[in-house]
Amino acid sequence: MRTIVLTDPGVLELNYMWLPTWIGMNSRLKQKIEKEIAPLVEGRALTDADLDDVNTAVIALLVRECPLPGVADYLDGLKFIQA
Repeated sequence: MRTIVLTDPGVLELNYMWLPTWIGMNSRLKQKIEKEIAPLVEGRALTDADLDDVNTAVIALLVRECPLPGVADYLDGLKFIQA
């Protein structure tokens, strides 16, 4: 699992239901993520490798915005969940 998901072809969404509530419910932070990530994905057919890169970028942004011990490990740990 990633911090982002393709909900439809060409539609990328923050996987907020799997994020801590203080991230998933923070509309300003979600808008910031959208703004910073958009240039990485607009106009691209997203492969699994691309989605992994976007996931890494989202995690880096969240760690930068929410510099709490363990946040990077917590978010990176989502990759082990298979839904």
